[in-house]
Amino acid sequence: MARVLGLDLGSHTVKAVVLETTLRGFQVKSYTMAPVPTEGERPARLEAALAQLLAQGPLTADSVVVAVPGVSMATHSLALPFSDVKKVEAALAGEVADQLPFELDEAVYDYQATETKVGEVKGAQVLVGVLKKQELAGLLDQLKASKLDPRIVTHPGLTYQNVLATLPAADVDEAVAVLDLGHERCSLAIGKSGGPVDFARTFIGGGLALTKALAAEFQIPLPEAQTWKEAHGAVGGEVVGPDAERAAGAFMRALQPVIRELRASLKSYAAKMRRPVTRLLLCGGTAKLLGLAGQLERDLSIPTSLVTLPADTQGALGLNAGPEAVQAWALALRGQATGAKAPRFNLRRGEFAFKSDFDFAKDKLGQLVAFGVVLLVLLVASGIARNTILERREKQIDQVVCDTTTRILGKCERNFDIAENLLAGKESPAAGVPKRSAVTLLAEVSQRIPADSPVVLDRVTVDLDRIELVCNAPSVKQMEDMITALKTYKCFKEISEGKVEKTKDGSKVSFRLDVKVECPAEGEGQG
Repeated sequence: MARVLGLDLGSHTVKAVVLETTLRGFQVKSYTMAPVPTEGERPARLEAALAQLLAQGPLTADSVVVAVPGVSMATHSLALPFSDVKKVEAALAGEVADQLPFELDEAVYDYQATETKVGEVKGAQVLVGVLKKQELAGLLDQLKASKLDPRIVTHPGLTYQNVLATLPAADVDEAVAVLDLGHERCSLAIGKSGGPVDFARTFIGGGLALTKALAAEFQIPLPEAQTWKEAHGAVGGEVVGPDAERAAGAFMRALQPVIRELRASLKSYAAKMRRPVTRLLLCGGTAKLLGLAGQLERDLSIPTSLVTLPADTQGALGLNAGPEAVQAWALALRGQATGAKAPRFNLRRGEFAFKSDFDFAKDKLGQLVAFGVVLLVLLVASGIARNTILERREKQIDQVVCDTTTRILGKCERNFDIAENLLAGKESPAAGVPKRSAVTLLAEVSQRIPADSPVVLDRVTVDLDRIELVCNAPSVKQMEDMITALKTYKCFKEISEGKVEKTKDGSKVSFRLDVKVECPAEGEGQG
């Protein structure tokens, strides 16, 4: 049984949920939280909060999962006209580089793609999360110092794919939005019930803005405003008394930027995915504000409620676990999720790969070497036996060829290729002349590129068994059209795509095609 720690690095509190996987699924083993100090720089405040969290008891786990804290991660949504993984990864670097205000080699990024279909055209909606390497390195160093080295560092919005997975699948093509209202940041995820996240983003806003608005309204210090908000704060129909009404007005003014961002995101999703958002689920510490769900439902005209955790999970988390525990729980689910529906996004790749995986292989090196020696001995023995059998069989075939040529041609010929040519009547000077040439192959390529095509051939290398084309075109679509046209010639058996990248001026894409030439045995003529 493996243990997974979901660690929510909030700006107001840090939360930790430990799951233990079992043969029947998983069980929640513990839930702990610790406040983040309000004074000092962010790294120092987080370090103090983690120390207090660990002081409550050891968080023993086989793997740790975190989401990138704050709003430093940039999120890009890309629509591509194909869904093949290799094509997506080939085109991704150029697309991401065009949208960054800094060099791509200064960043680390990962993506999650959802297949789309408009009519008969298949494509992919790709969510890309980009973070500066410096930011990720600092986060990892701080967590390692607390002995909480994460195996997975994911996107805060994609975390809630595990919440969508707990919802029953909908019969109609409708979407559900999950909004995490934190202290300084909001995370939004949208997707179908029981399915993957199609849209995710983070933006500034949350409980701290409400506390500052309350402090300004009543001219009181922030700590006092925070305490009053937690004890008496309310909006909408839950407001009672003149002070509460003044506070509610301040809260709603502070919430307007969040509502605007949320309304724009819901409309953007519905337009891109052609699927309405019919339900909004709230979580995060600020979601505990009385009357907030009802107020957002009236403002957005969408049924709104708090995220409901499974009954067994709620009981295991304890009475002190409210909406603020959802992200830590979802992160823990991410660590034990497997299969096609599991999120793939993880910034621990390349130079930031989780090193403990290599340490585990090193520990098992002795066993692997012993296994390799045994395997080598078995392969050698198998090779000797196979060669012996093949040699015996080869002699039998040679004798059959000799008997056949003796009977038909009057002389014994044991070489199969020579015998085949003699029996087929191909042993003549003309038989060695090839039925195709580089010129004819080039002509076939030229005939299959329309005269009005915007594709430009930069370099063409033609051999009798292979053709290499280096081209540029306005978009990837022209590459797909060119491949389709070349496949109409029967001698072009296989067409492989090389790396797709943008040209230096960024106006076109450059690509390479490798064409394998192999005509059918009969009639190597025109296709």
